[in-house]
Amino acid sequence: MRILLCDHHRLLVEALAAALRQIGHDVVAMTTLPEEAFDAAVEQDPDVCLLDVVFPGGHGIDTVARIRATTRSKVLVLSAQCDDDVVCSALAAGAQGFVGKNQGFDYLVRSLDEVCAGKTIVPVETAPSPVRRSGRPRHPELVGLRFLTGREREALHLIAEGESTKEIAQSMHVAYSTARTHVQNVLTKLGVRSRLQAAALVARAGVAEQLDDRAVGSEESSGSDSNNYRRRAPAKGGGTVARPTPHWHA
Repeated sequence: MRILLCDHHRLLVEALAAALRQIGHDVVAMTTLPEEAFDAAVEQDPDVCLLDVVFPGGHGIDTVARIRATTRSKVLVLSAQCDDDVVCSALAAGAQGFVGKNQGFDYLVRSLDEVCAGKTIVPVETAPSPVRRSGRPRHPELVGLRFLTGREREALHLIAEGESTKEIAQSMHVAYSTARTHVQNVLTKLGVRSRLQAAALVARAGVAEQLDDRAVGSEESSGSDSNNYRRRAPAKGGGTVARPTPHWHA
């Protein structure tokens, strides 16, 4: 696995790089600034970018969106700030997962593997309170809906209508494998084990119409279907792209 690391704590980045290399992964670049992470992602073409989104000068959410819109790289956020607003913003920008810095190294490695396999990682500890800021109660089931992208909402709406994965692929005009990924992401984010449970959740919460309204014409910039539209650029003149020695972007 080819990995790019970005965190404003240089010591953390170096320690992670050493640990990841020790277990056989290829750390192609290390950065301490989100802008440099984007440049490195374009230059190095990593499989996954492991980066924080909270920096002394502000947030790096825009970097997640730029990486997803410009490259084939997946993004896994590693951050100490795991409140639901930050998590939702990162996922909406196109991140495939979010891991808190309170987790162990083994969990991080598993998350990298799962993200590269197309799965979505959502931290359980970020589940927001079932009470709105206004103090009015709401359906606890609606919590998971906040993590869904537009295309995943569309998939959930079709699940609630009883469509099979093959039918969902046809309705969404995507490949079967893409539809299957959307369905799996929906189940993961909602915390349910089956399509039937997901449909029951929608029925209980009474949000089927809302899902339909939000899904119509939705093509969010998060790159949920990015594999259908983006392809890795070939090396000039053919052959394999040369891989520079991993380096720091100061």
